[in-house]
Amino acid sequence: MSTPPPPPPGQNPPPYNPGGQQPYGQPYQQAPMGYQQYGMQPGGQQRTNGLSIASLVLGLVNIIPCFWFLPIPALLAVIFGFVSKGQIAKDPTYKGRGLAIAGLILGLIGVIGGILIWVVLATNGHCVRDGSSFNCNSLNN
Repeated sequence: MSTPPPPPPGQNPPPYNPGGQQPYGQPYQQAPMGYQQYGMQPGGQQRTNGLSIASLVLGLVNIIPCFWFLPIPALLAVIFGFVSKGQIAKDPTYKGRGLAIAGLILGLIGVIGGILIWVVLATNGHCVRDGSSFNCNSLNN
């Protein structure tokens, strides 16, 4: 058995490591090729798609009655929901498919509700627009 060469002057010798074992208290090295470390997702870190969050939030905002007549947030929720579902399908590091679907459904309900309100107001012959409001007369008058 040969002895290691002495260290250069002014430096400490390397620690004795019989058999190549990991010294106590030292961090572990990288996992061998083909294995992943505990808690790591394959293919990189997953992140929530921002458009799916925006779709859900805009779908929920449309619950406010002032947006029932002009459902712009609901329309944006539908657009963002479709776009985020496409992004999530293409990129495996994205998550949030359920958020996108929920925002898409809420947005579709808001858009359909807004259309129904306008159809009812337009086809009802007893309501007349008076400035910024509608005056509706009953059939008995």
